[in-house]
Amino acid sequence: MIKKKSEDVVEKQATLTDGTEVKDVSVRWLIDNKSGAKNFAMRQFEIETGGRIPLHNHPEDHEIFVLSGEGKFSNGEGKEEKAEKGDVIYILPNEKHAID
Repeated sequence: MIKKKSEDVVEKQATLTDGTEVKDVSVRWLIDNKSGAKNFAMRQFEIETGGRIPLHNHPEDHEIFVLSGEGKFSNGEGKEEKAEKGDVIYILPNEKHAID
């Protein structure tokens, strides 16, 4: 078992899987393969006002839990969803998505 405080994990500039930096977005890798997790990762993102994770996709599915604030999720095909504190979003494998 591993237990840690999220604020003790180093905050880094967020990047896409191709290494592209993401504007005004930071990430903390809370649990990942370095922790021994083989099938998933748990990350905490902080998106500043005006920050954006551009449209992208990847083979892994993932889930998002909004801790505070609000934003907009889109799939690049006209579907947009507003998200706010307490919302849960599930992204399918290879599904395109962006966060504003």
